[in-house]
Amino acid sequence: MQPPLVRPSAPAGHRTVWWVRAALGALGLAALGYALFGFLANVPPAQLIGVAAWLAVALLVHDGVLVPLTTLAGGGLSRLTYGLGPVQQGIVRGALLVGALVTLVGAPVIRAQQVLQPSGPGSGANGTVLQGDYVLALGIFWVVLVVAAAAVVVAVGLYGRRSKVRKTRP
Repeated sequence: MQPPLVRPSAPAGHRTVWWVRAALGALGLAALGYALFGFLANVPPAQLIGVAAWLAVALLVHDGVLVPLTTLAGGGLSRLTYGLGPVQQGIVRGALLVGALVTLVGAPVIRAQQVLQPSGPGSGANGTVLQGDYVLALGIFWVVLVVAAAAVVVAVGLYGRRSKVRKTRP
């Protein structure tokens, strides 16, 4: 029995695709090996235990927290957007995904700003780092995102309704 990827009667185009995929896979494995070798050569053994612990916690957080939460959010979002069309539901989901990712990127900066610039007299705050108002910027981003997503959802709905009217007229 031959492996499914190797077919002697495949046309020339399929063989080219197979060779390109194989070359990209080999290149990826080589890059992974180089990175792993560099990591093991440059990180002291004591820190390897810390890295392994961090990876284990990241796996637990991903599979134990993030996946169940996103599954629940997806189910709830399907109920909230029940009356919308598939394109409009996709727009809402895309907007929420973009907002969640921007919030995920911005949350450490906001937390770092709170830690590095505590308020109060004699706090020793360093005013030269993290000078922006990141909470306000994140709030403005969410408002703009919600307004833009709502406008696109309404526009797609109106366009779809107009298209149905034109299709039904003789």
